[in-house]
Amino acid sequence: MIMKKFVLTGLVVFSFITAFSQFNKGRILLGGNSSFSATTEKYKSGNTTTTESKSTSFTFNPQVGYFFIDNFAAGLGLIVDAGSTKYEGTNNKSSFSSFQVAPFVRYYLKPGIFFQGMYGIGSENDTNTNGTKSSYSLSSWSLGAGYAWFLNDHVAVEPFIGYKSNAYKLNGNKTIDGGLSINIGLQVYLGASSK
Repeated sequence: MIMKKFVLTGLVVFSFITAFSQFNKGRILLGGNSSFSATTEKYKSGNTTTTESKSTSFTFNPQVGYFFIDNFAAGLGLIVDAGSTKYEGTNNKSSFSSFQVAPFVRYYLKPGIFFQGMYGIGSENDTNTNGTKSSYSLSSWSLGAGYAWFLNDHVAVEPFIGYKSNAYKLNGNKTIDGGLSINIGLQVYLGASSK
């Protein structure tokens, strides 16, 4: 029983040391995350609930980064969004697509916890059923924390939770939205780890 506890403790300590050694100067990050959402907007008045609209969206966020010093990486990502909204009881539908260039920074703590900040800038194009098109300038920022769970020396699955805010500008008017985001990404750590 004592030997079993000793071996188990040794494995846990070794995994912490191994995970931390993945974040050394000179390594390259290559990966990112994607997400899909489907939402329904409902209106309730008294005992009556009415579905107003149904929306779907897809986000793809590839990234490449470089460890300038141990535990600190910076890089560049892209944020590509596309989606549509169907308004119930009508033939009205709208769709959107957006593209942003998004530099980011990351700092790692033991055993694989990291903090990331990102700022994006780009544009969004919206189209509705009658053919009306709008083009917005778009900026966003996000802050959050994640964990790099290594499958081997080079590949990690990374659950991430954070806060994201978007700002849309058109003809001098500005709209801001924001909220909690949760996703899972995949990163490949290229280069030799310092084991």
